[in-house]
Amino acid sequence: MNKAQKFNFNQVVQIMGNIANNRYLTAVRNGMSVIIPVTIIGSVFIIMLNLPIDAWKDFIAPYADKLKIPMNYTMDFMSVYVCIGVSASLSDDYKLDKVSTSVLAVLAFLIAAITPGTISPEAADKAGIGFNGTVLPMGNFGAGGLFTAIIVSIFTVEVVRFCVKKNMVIKMPHGVPTSVINSFAALIPGAFVIVTTWIIKVGLNFDINSALQWVFSPIRYFAGDNILSVIIPILLITVVWIFGIHGMIIATPILYPFWYENLNANINAAAANEAIPHFMTEQFFQWFIWIGGAGATLSLAFLMAFFGKSEFSKKMGRFTLIPGIFNINEPLIFGVPIVMNPFFAIPFIVAPILMGITSYLAMGVFHIVNPPIAIAPWTLPAPLGAMMATGLDWRAAVLAIVNILIAGLVYYPFFKAFDKNMIEKEIQASAEN
Repeated sequence: MNKAQKFNFNQVVQIMGNIANNRYLTAVRNGMSVIIPVTIIGSVFIIMLNLPIDAWKDFIAPYADKLKIPMNYTMDFMSVYVCIGVSASLSDDYKLDKVSTSVLAVLAFLIAAITPGTISPEAADKAGIGFNGTVLPMGNFGAGGLFTAIIVSIFTVEVVRFCVKKNMVIKMPHGVPTSVINSFAALIPGAFVIVTTWIIKVGLNFDINSALQWVFSPIRYFAGDNILSVIIPILLITVVWIFGIHGMIIATPILYPFWYENLNANINAAAANEAIPHFMTEQFFQWFIWIGGAGATLSLAFLMAFFGKSEFSKKMGRFTLIPGIFNINEPLIFGVPIVMNPFFAIPFIVAPILMGITSYLAMGVFHIVNPPIAIAPWTLPAPLGAMMATGLDWRAAVLAIVNILIAGLVYYPFFKAFDKNMIEKEIQASAEN
């Protein structure tokens, strides 16, 4: 590698590192992660409602509406939780009060994304709800409001930071409890955030949520139910991983809102016993492509553990196999390493692509496997997690196993070349000693 090539390569790595470490992307990633336990809990109830056992369905039918309540307050309110998570994470980065800032962010989100409506006494009585004339539509509380929740959270925190930095806050005397001090300090920035959001939404009659959805709508194609929506995210995530950048840091703020919107639609369809409309969700990637972690490295860990001839391969494989079964592959990625390793760059990208195409055909074209309707804990072994995510469809477990074998076949020749190279190095090191 000449100096120019080395300079360009280092420049690329530096740019990618700067993107990955961007405080806004980090805040969005951390904020999105807060909905993981919430959505998993909601998914348990979805699975209970959709167990493929006729006797169970008959038994559960009288209780179906009551079992949907946890789902409604988990999946259908995810934008509120993301708003809290993003604002809290970014506030923490700026050393601001997380509680008061998050409250302001949620309030701004409600003004920006939720338009109150009215309902007649007759309609309220028919729906079985108390009547006070005002209703809040549910659509944007869920995945439909995620982009607004993210943008409004960042805007709120930046306003609070600006006011604190410029000393535009109400200060309380010493001895006042910290919670009271923080509350009064939030008055001026809170007023600015609320009034600004209200002017945009009501005064200018500008629908912020619809506008953001329109702005990001071109990305929707790469989160739709098509082959490019499978391949492009895989390329995006695996290529940056090769440079040592966690791929999901890039993908989370771009694709997660669309993936969760699709999953939300699937969940509602399953609860209503309707056809599942989408296969393209985060769970599609989690259980059928990222088996063992990014790059589908469980197969590589298995090859190293049981087919490695070099001491390094055998020890590394046995050390990383168990974590890999539970989808933790950082020890393998940085221990081999796979990062910037010419032996494994190609299979790290190609294996997930082939697994994605196979899963696309099985789920989106031939409809052999049910689409995801729930979120399973990401640390489950792939076949079990795939079954849970698809409502206990046993064929999903078979597809996961098939994909593990596909990844193994792709990794095998590159693994053999790497293992041979390690044997030569070990022999040379032994001779020198």
